[in-house]
Parts: sequence; structure tokens; C-alpha cells
Amino acid sequence: MHALLDCIAQLTPPTDAGRLFHGRGGRYPGCEHLSLDAYPPVLLLTSFTPLDAASLAAIDQALQQRFAALGQTLNWVYQQRGAGAHNQLMRGTVPQLHTVSEGTARYRVRLLQGQNHGLFLDMAAGRAWVGQHIQALREQGHADIKVLNLFAYSCAFSVAALQAGASGFLAGRAIWWKAFQEHYPDLAAMEA
Repeated sequence: MHALLDCIAQLTPPTDAGRLFHGRGGRYPGCEHLSLDAYPPVLLLTSFTPLDAASLAAIDQALQQRFAALGQTLNWVYQQRGAGAHNQLMRGTVPQLHTVSEGTARYRVRLLQGQNHGLFLDMAAGRAWVGQHIQALREQGHADIKVLNLFAYSCAFSVAALQAGASGFLAGRAIWWKAFQEHYPDLAAMEA
């Protein structure tokens, strides 16, 4: 867990949503079960194995020290995945209507409900790739670009495509539109 604590000690909270620590990638031995994400103004620590009280206390202390040094308010949630999955507010608050940004896109997230929060931060590069490729097609003169979104759980790829200039989406329309309206009310109003 030392690698996570080192990351926290050097942390500068971002203004955009993003992954801060990715132990699941295997880069940090002993931390393969941990990830730390920023959903400003809240941090989310996810563990794929239960953490004991001493580990949670050490993480909380490290976060408190860092945020005190930065003069910022600490809000963080612990999510335990796997059997007996649960989310727990550890310190601070979580906005009731919690909207985060990734570049110019805005997404509504729910950190205290369920396993999935409405924005998969590890897919940020994929969303950027979709946007770049749609923009390149538009620059080549393609006007009617449609996207087949097979990762339509939260519709974030569709938002990236829409912002890049796609003209339509191919996905289960009723399921997609309900999820889109729920997660992206600002863009849904533009679409209507």
C-alpha cells in the first residue's frame, strides 16, 4: 500500500474527473486491488478486496494530511467491490446532483449508489480516440457520421461522439435515450 500512500502525499486534486492511481494495472506490487479516482470534488478509493480498519485509517490520515497542506476540503468515498460490495462515505460530503467534467464534456455521476458510477474513468483515452476520429472524418468532408456505441452503459462514448460532430447514434434507442437523459440532462435538452 506504500505506492498508494506515496501517490496521496504528492497529490494535486484535478479539476477534471480522472484516474489518480491505478494499482490494477500491475505496476505497483501489493496494490493490484486498488484504484484512486477523482470525481471532483470527491475522491473515490476502490478496492477489489476488503481493506481492514487499519488500512482505511492509514489512507484517511494520508488524505487528511495532504488536503490540510493544500488548504482544501477533503471528500472521499470508499468502495469495496466483489462479494458484499458496498460504498461508504468516509469523510466530507458528496453532491446530491454530482456533475463532473472531462475536457468540455460534463457527466452526472453517483458515487454512493451501486458498483458503477456513470463514468468509467479508465475509458477516457477511448472517448478521446472516438472524438479525434470523428473530427478527422469531418475534416475529410464526411457530414453524416453515425456511431455504433456498443459500450452504451453510461452513454459517455455517445457524448464524446456528439461533441465531436457525429450526427447520429446506433444503439438500442429506447435504452440509450433513457440512460442519456438520466446521465446528461443538459445535452438531452439540446437533442430534444
